[in-house]
Parts: sequence; C-alpha cells; structure tokens
Amino acid sequence: MMLRLARVYALSGALCLSASAWAAPGDPAQGRAKAQALACVACHGEAGQSSQAGVPHLAAQPPLSIFYQLLQFRDQRRRGGGMEAIAANLSEQDMRDLAAYFSQLPAPKGQPFADAALVRQGEQLAQAQFCSSCHGNQLQGQKHVPRLAGQRADYFLTQLQHLHSGERADMDGTMASAAASLSPADMAALSAYAQTLN
Repeated sequence: MMLRLARVYALSGALCLSASAWAAPGDPAQGRAKAQALACVACHGEAGQSSQAGVPHLAAQPPLSIFYQLLQFRDQRRRGGGMEAIAANLSEQDMRDLAAYFSQLPAPKGQPFADAALVRQGEQLAQAQFCSSCHGNQLQGQKHVPRLAGQRADYFLTQLQHLHSGERADMDGTMASAAASLSPADMAALSAYAQTLN
C-alpha cells in the first residue's frame, strides 16, 4: 500500500511540474508526420484504430490524456508494449503534436460483445461506480481522462487488472482506488460494456 501511494505521489508531482508543458498547442499536421515516422500505425492501426489484441485505439482520445500517457512512458512511470522505448526520445512538443493528431481522428465505433449478460452487468457497474463522473457521458473521455467508449475490451481489461494490482499507477490515484474494489468478473464486465459504446 505504501509503495502504491509513493508511486502515485511521485507521478502526481511529475505531472504537476509538466502542467506548463501543455500550454503550447499541438499541431495535428506535425503530429501526423511524427506518427508516420514512428510507425504508430503498425500497432495502433490506420486512423488510430487498432486491430491487434491488447493494443488500444488512440483515435478521439482527449489530447491531454494522450500527452500524459506519453509523458508517463517517456519518464518510465508506465511500461508496456515497448512504448517506453518509443517515447524515450520524444520532446514535449512531439507529444503535444501526436496528441493533437490522434485526438482529432474519428472515434472508433462500438463493437458488439458476445456475452450480452456481461455487457448489461458492466453497464450497471459503470452506473454504480459513477464512471461517467470522470470519463464523461457515455464514457467518451474528457480533459486528461481517457475515452473508454469503443475501446478494445482486451486492452481495457488488462489496464484494469494492472491498476488493481498496483502494477500501473494512474495520474492521481483515482483509478487505482476505483479498481482496487473490483473483482475479476467486475473488470471483465466493465471492459465488455465499454467496447460496445459509441
């Protein structure tokens, strides 16, 4: 528990220090060129919509959310999928440009999930957990909070598991705290529900 709190405080401090880094706007055209140079499409798909298991859609994510995720990867505060190496040499302007590009792409459409009962359970859980209070109406994301609507269920489930276990620290500890009370079945239900949303 103390280790988890220490990671949260360290991350929060780093992001507060970087708040001024977001002041300059990103350039979507530059972001597109940088995304091509980094071969983002190889994993995240055409137009920021991934077809690979465990790889998230980036299209229509709030730009500040993308920026902070890249910052966490660059600073080794988040790990996974080789993103630490890709982000290692990114400047904050690079991150703003990439965020501006991916955020303006069309949002992924919700995809059906085979287990309709699990989706209904996820909808009830999302309401009970007040997920929309941070993630926005229909979980479309806002400010620094990521879009969950239409996100790949396999990716979202893995992130909930990592937040639950403490393997991943979020920006301010809110999601780690929320995930701590979730059972494996709850996490599966929430990820299934989110995938179906537009």
